[in-house]
Amino acid sequence: MAVPVTDIDGKLVIGFDRQQLEYYLSQARASQAPSFGASVADAAKYSAAHGLGVLSGAYIGAVKPGMPAAQAGLKPGDVITRIDATAVNTASDLNLALSRLEKGARIRIGFFREGQPRQAEGLL
Repeated sequence: MAVPVTDIDGKLVIGFDRQQLEYYLSQARASQAPSFGASVADAAKYSAAHGLGVLSGAYIGAVKPGMPAAQAGLKPGDVITRIDATAVNTASDLNLALSRLEKGARIRIGFFREGQPRQAEGLL
């Protein structure tokens, strides 16, 4: 009996392991994805560790000047909650959403700054 074997950037997936296939595909996309230019962490972990209550999203710790995050006006301390129509609950969600986009794509970013919801637009 034949079993499908899928090669994704040198990583072999035997059979129809959907979770493993999606993981390797997201990793392959992330390595090709445009740089956003922000250091992020899970907002829930950061906010709990700093006594800020529990927040959901991607907490921005640093922003590189001239990169898409800075050009969109994001600052350290902002919490990204949405990229276009995709909800961002963790730093991994942000990375996955960005990995699905191509360089030069226009994006709409939903985020919180000092407890206030905001939106920004930018190019990757």
